[in-house]
Amino acid sequence: MENVEPDDEVVGAVHVVVAHPTNADVLWVCAVNGGIWKTENATSPAPTWVSQTDSESGSLRSLSFGAMSLDPSDTGHQTLVAGTGRFSSFASTGGDRIGVLRTTDGGTTWTQLTGTGLQEPNISGIAARGNIIVISANGSASNLSNTFGVFRSTDTGATFSQVSLGDGGTTGLPGGQMMDLVGDPLNSARLFTASRLSDNDGGVNGIYRSDDTGATWTRVSNAAIESLIAAGASNIEMAVGQNNNVFAAICTNGRLSGLFRSGDGGDNWTQMDLPNPTIHPGGQASIHLSIAADPTNDQIVYIGGDRQDNPFPNSIGAIDFSGNLYRCDASAAGGSQCAHLTHDNSRGPEGGGTASNSSPHADSREMTFDAAGNLIETDDGGIYKRTDPRSDQGDWISLNGTLASTEFHNIAYDSNANVVVGGAQDTGSSAQDATGSQRWVSVQTADGGDVAVDDTTTPGLSVRYTSFQGLGQFRRETWNANNEFQSSVFIGLNVVSGQQIQPAFLTPIELHGVDQTRMIILANNGTFESFDQGDTLTQISTTVSSAATLGSDPISYGAADNENILYVGNSDTLHVRTGPPGSGLTQSTSFPGTGVGFSVRDIVLDPDAGNTAFALTGIGIFHTDNAGASWVEITGNLTSFDPGFHRSLAYRAHEEGDILYAGTDRGVFQARASDGFSVWRVAGTGLPNAPAMDLDYDPADGILTAGLMGRGAWTLPIPECRLDLTGDQVIDQNDFRVILADWRGTTYDIDENGSVDIRDLIFIFNNYGNCD
Repeated sequence: MENVEPDDEVVGAVHVVVAHPTNADVLWVCAVNGGIWKTENATSPAPTWVSQTDSESGSLRSLSFGAMSLDPSDTGHQTLVAGTGRFSSFASTGGDRIGVLRTTDGGTTWTQLTGTGLQEPNISGIAARGNIIVISANGSASNLSNTFGVFRSTDTGATFSQVSLGDGGTTGLPGGQMMDLVGDPLNSARLFTASRLSDNDGGVNGIYRSDDTGATWTRVSNAAIESLIAAGASNIEMAVGQNNNVFAAICTNGRLSGLFRSGDGGDNWTQMDLPNPTIHPGGQASIHLSIAADPTNDQIVYIGGDRQDNPFPNSIGAIDFSGNLYRCDASAAGGSQCAHLTHDNSRGPEGGGTASNSSPHADSREMTFDAAGNLIETDDGGIYKRTDPRSDQGDWISLNGTLASTEFHNIAYDSNANVVVGGAQDTGSSAQDATGSQRWVSVQTADGGDVAVDDTTTPGLSVRYTSFQGLGQFRRETWNANNEFQSSVFIGLNVVSGQQIQPAFLTPIELHGVDQTRMIILANNGTFESFDQGDTLTQISTTVSSAATLGSDPISYGAADNENILYVGNSDTLHVRTGPPGSGLTQSTSFPGTGVGFSVRDIVLDPDAGNTAFALTGIGIFHTDNAGASWVEITGNLTSFDPGFHRSLAYRAHEEGDILYAGTDRGVFQARASDGFSVWRVAGTGLPNAPAMDLDYDPADGILTAGLMGRGAWTLPIPECRLDLTGDQVIDQNDFRVILADWRGTTYDIDENGSVDIRDLIFIFNNYGNCD
């Protein structure tokens, strides 16, 4: 983004925004993987956002959303419906598709509807009209044709029936992927949807209209629209205005290829100019396309794409890959209809630009208008407001405030400065500006890379490793214990033996467990080892590469008893080195995860005993105590928690007993060595149900950090002496009182049997004395 007040704020991807029709202070949003949020002071300089779904995390199995709308039949504007789906730019990573949620109190409480008849649809649009709920789905978990399309409920979501069937002979709407669903603001019975791949079912791709709340449909698109869709549409979005006007945007080959307007509810269409240059230089129109009809001028439509094009400065004054949005006026002469909504008002088409050369974050997702006439836009950076959108004198302003929707895929903890460093989808690499702070400072923009921290080599100093996609601008920064920047060096990556390194989009890196100047990099063309902080590299394998699921980090390296021990995952295979660097990697042929269709996502080893290691796939966790000669599955009772996909691992070696931590789609879990690492319990409380993509345990501070895909970074202090409940380094009567105050609760359930009871008091009594 550029010149956005305050402070060019970004948080993370927001897919949907709904504006209260009469109160500009009230907005609702759906974060891509962060759930539903509401603000009641959107017009303040720093809006306060409240998560409306974190409180439901005990029962709500997913925070991944694709659609939300108000029910216009509720004149108090308190009824909304929301549909789940995977729309992350991070390869559509997300939680389960759990159907439809509904609230009748403005979002204070949400109810997951029964939704019988829905089979994990990827919901792209939703409309509610009292007891009638209609959804569109552009895919599903199975991608079978009877699981996507348009579905309709007449009993407030208890049951749904598929309306889009075959060639359309039954309801007028054929089968196919339905890319959008929008309603007419002045006619609550009128809905529009847009289909692709309908020809696979014998139907016709196009735009369809219903005048009876989704029961029956009529194709209203013309030949020009249908030919574009048939050419391979990757996205179709629509907007309906206040005067029977409808706009449709069609994308093919990743770019906007057609913009159309109807002034009579879809009966007739006129093709409009396309913004020039393209709004999709990044070719990402399948996700990054937004459209909104002007609320007062039925000729004007607003449209957003992915990013600005280079070289910089470009034709409208952009100097970065920021947002690319246009205002188009159908009443203007052809060739002059579109003007830029961003950047310099002295460049480009007349009437385009902003007062302060401003632009929101790249990768637009949705637009609407608030009750005060401001244009509200969401994208991969969060939510932004464009004031005075019909002129070149308005500006872009951040509405991110306290919203927390960062899609972290990698995380690391700096035990010198006591801050977290993270790599995130489309908001770069960043670090906390102070211990416990909610404010983060950007280190690098774009798509953040894997991160790591060496906080042991030089006392009082930490070296932080960050990059953006493709290991771009891979650097190490030195910071002191006061979190003050000291120096920065771009890393050479000079290969002294082997092929030139070919980084992956997200390239896994791993520091040595003892000597943190050593490093392993898993690239597209093999495994590389460095003994000098990445300045020089030796290729140690040409076949063990980053051929794994995006977001995997399948490396564990170096233990106190074997400095050369190395475990590396390569797709669904696992490879081990126990000897010196020249001895190479050998496949562990006994690894049970091979051949079952799931990649090795993470590996951790015992830092004291390198032959002991743990490997995680999407559905299983495995343990070896002989460097991969044999393995035992330890998934155990983890499946009883319905955790979804397994994502990450961390390990705590401690004299009280070692603990293995596993991050999943729905929580972080722990298993103790005393239980054979196969009896799993929930670790901590209060963690939202967003995928825990990465875990990091820091032994110096006893902190477990989780990086969530869509809900930011979270820390859990792990007490050094777990029976010292008051933290005074003495186990005494004060700890007794803590147990009694939590009687029959779960917070201080020492023996982890599910409830605080007499056994926990006995634990305290039997261990009276100092923690040492």
